[in-house]
Amino acid sequence: MFFKYLFIFCIFSTLGWILEFIYRSFMSKKIVNPGLMTGCVVPIYGFGAIILNIICELFSSINSNYKVLFIFFSSIILLSMLEFLSGFILYKFMNLRLWDYSSYKYNYKGFICLDFSLVWGLLALIFYLFIYPSLNGIISFVISSKLCIFLLGIYIGIFLIDLCLSIDLVKKLKIYSNLVKEIVDIEKIKLEARVEVSRKKLLNAIYPYISINKYLKEKLKKLK
Repeated sequence: MFFKYLFIFCIFSTLGWILEFIYRSFMSKKIVNPGLMTGCVVPIYGFGAIILNIICELFSSINSNYKVLFIFFSSIILLSMLEFLSGFILYKFMNLRLWDYSSYKYNYKGFICLDFSLVWGLLALIFYLFIYPSLNGIISFVISSKLCIFLLGIYIGIFLIDLCLSIDLVKKLKIYSNLVKEIVDIEKIKLEARVEVSRKKLLNAIYPYISINKYLKEKLKKLK
């Protein structure tokens, strides 16, 4: 069971990163590494996929014509709750905003909005109809393969290093936020870092930790 959810978390954290990368880069018309971590991972998608898998398992034994609707609406509610709690915790305790839906209609404090909640529902249906039926077979194959377990271990090792770097960065961002007395918009900080830090633009976009960390060090020196 542990390896099952670990695998789901890893795969969908990366798939979520790819989805966010394409969407944000397209909307910004430049390369954007989504989220706060440097690697190709957005953990909220991994946790969301675990929730979706549990929802699908609960409803899979139910013989009802309305099963798809139950999955759709329950996914909207639970994934929106996950998104709200993630955004609220970062905002309340770390003075960070990783996303802001304030410009969207029918939003709640900028953490969730109707548009994206419906998107989560649609993604849940795609997961249920096209991914979930084959997921247990894929997981069984991965768990039985020493090579796959080895590669999964490497992935986890890289993820943990990235997580430690990200935690260090969050601490610096909180110190910076306290000094300037305002909530830090991470996307705004990324843009400022890309402009001010002397690095190649591509590396600056792909590895935000490097540029933001250097940018914050220079800012904190001036503010203290």
